[in-house]
Amino acid sequence: MTEAEWLACNDSEEIHRFLSDRAADRKLWLFAAACFRNLIHLLPHTRQHHAIEVLERIAAGTATRHDRSEAGINARRLIPARLETDNTSRVDDPHFAALMLYREFASSSPGVHAWTAAGAVADYVSERTRQAALLRDIFGNPFCAVAFSPSWRTDTAVALARGMYETRDFSAMPILADALQDAGCDNDDVLNHCRDAKQVHVRGCWVVDLVLGKE
Repeated sequence: MTEAEWLACNDSEEIHRFLSDRAADRKLWLFAAACFRNLIHLLPHTRQHHAIEVLERIAAGTATRHDRSEAGINARRLIPARLETDNTSRVDDPHFAALMLYREFASSSPGVHAWTAAGAVADYVSERTRQAALLRDIFGNPFCAVAFSPSWRTDTAVALARGMYETRDFSAMPILADALQDAGCDNDDVLNHCRDAKQVHVRGCWVVDLVLGKE
């Protein structure tokens, strides 16, 4: 994949394949969690919501083996036995989305079942496009590394970033851009990512991670 292809690609499967052997598992787990949150209308049970939270805890390194096993078991309990060996996507079928959530916990490649779960949505092409946007928010541009100055991590910037990360409410991204600029940040990629009104942001957002010093 070239830089131009990375920036233009709307297929989350293609981007994920490019990243899978070169990206940190933490970010891939966060991508998986974000994908399943987008499918929350197909995953209405509280056990499923808890399982998505466990995906984020795996990313943070705070989930125990028991947590992971229990979340997988809970997700599996909501799936009809006949579907457990069925890999065929089923449009608007909540059981297919739940099956992919269950399989995510047994995956050796975080996120692979998350993009597969897009097959549960009628307009799966649009869902894959949304997932591609998530990947770009989480990973930034791997072809253009940003030299982030520690001096940009002011108390204000860190507080804003931490608040958004913890609440999953990223409406303060333009304010974060102002705080970073006030601290001396002149990187257009950083500032534009924060200020782009069309940009989606989730836990793992590359700018927020840089501010918080997360890998």
